[in-house]
Order: sequence, then structure tokens, then C-alpha cells
Amino acid sequence: MIDVRKVKQLVVTTADKPGLLADISKAVAKQGVNFEAICAYGMEGKAVFYLVCSDHRKAKAALKKKGFKVKEEEVVILGLENKPGSLSEVAEKLKSKKINLVYCYGSACDCLCDCCRLVFKAENNDKAIAALR
Repeated sequence: MIDVRKVKQLVVTTADKPGLLADISKAVAKQGVNFEAICAYGMEGKAVFYLVCSDHRKAKAALKKKGFKVKEEEVVILGLENKPGSLSEVAEKLKSKKINLVYCYGSACDCLCDCCRLVFKAENNDKAIAALR
């Protein structure tokens, strides 16, 4: 494991329609804010975006100014080596401490770096971080 820490995640909920990713990413980029992680889905006419940004306050203000409903929540972000078994090791540590995850999402990249990023919300984020350290 490379890094594990708590961060603020923005949750944007809106009616599902074409162009939302463009609208959201443009509003955030105009503030000079970078995305560290993103997950989005549409279901039953609703779109939900989970955003971890380099400056969540600036991103939140920009999105609210554009009329988006935005809330903050605490999540855990951790870096892993991009190799077989990395995720399994993390999952086993959480399992051994009986830590339940509410959700998780992640990414891997082997073109620019050799790391993966996992974002999750646990029923107890502090307990999850302690289990992973």
C-alpha cells in the first residue's frame, strides 16, 4: 500500500441528461481544480457523480454556482501497487476487522505510473484506515 487518507468527496445528484460530464468537468476545470477520482452513474432518470478533487471547496462552489445540488461526505482514498493481489490484500485486512464497505470505486494505470487508486466509504472510515496501516 502506498498511501491511505481521509478526503472530502463531492456528491452531485441531478436529473440524468446528455452532457452532464462535460458540464461538471468544465465548471471544475475553470477553477483550476483537478479530479483525483470520479465515479458516475445514471439510474431511473437520476445521475449521481462522486468526485474527489484537488480542492473540494472550489469545486463545490463552482458546481453550486452552475445550479447543481452538491453535498460533501468523507471517504477514504488509498494508493496501491498495480499488481495482482494488491486489492485482495486490502480486502482481507478489512474483512479480518469486520469492516463493512458502503461502496468503493477505483482505477489502475500502467502507462504513466505503476499505481492504482481505490476510493471507498466504510461504515467506520477511521477503523478502516487503522486496519490498513
